[in-house]
Amino acid sequence: MPWTSLAILFLTYATFGWLLHDWTNDRLVWLLVAFGSTVLGGIVTYPSRAVSIGFAGFFKTDTRALILIIIGSIVTVLLLTWLQFFVDAVVLCAAGLLVSLDLKTRNWSNFVSLIIIIGWQLLGISVGLYSHHVYMHPSANLPAFFYIDYWFHLLDKWTISTLLVSIFAGINFPYLMK
Repeated sequence: MPWTSLAILFLTYATFGWLLHDWTNDRLVWLLVAFGSTVLGGIVTYPSRAVSIGFAGFFKTDTRALILIIIGSIVTVLLLTWLQFFVDAVVLCAAGLLVSLDLKTRNWSNFVSLIIIIGWQLLGISVGLYSHHVYMHPSANLPAFFYIDYWFHLLDKWTISTLLVSIFAGINFPYLMK
């Protein structure tokens, strides 16, 4: 297993999941991103020859070349307008391509590579989302007995006589509160 490239893929997608939770809390958007990362995993695992053949045939006539130039200029304007989005997308693609190349040099099949890449992508996104939630809302994720206020509150409700009776009688403490 190419652990270094898988670690890079995991950390890249975990960072993306952290940023995704920061951008939106909409679960539908999260599902769309999970679907998009699955599609991206398929694209980096199964690169199509039809794409290169299609672009080669696009320059055969002047009309097709003009259409390609117009589409290219629109994409350039969008790229410059949403530069941060495209930088994030390029980093995510590069991490996936790195793992795909590592798995192909080790003679893994395309299907197994696809499953590994998609699994690590989705794991990274979910760990990023969850770690952001735990970091930003710690009190919502830990049981009450982790906080010192809980213990002070219990000690305040218990009296010495209740503690002595519960110790000698073997009765559970919380049921003897005032």
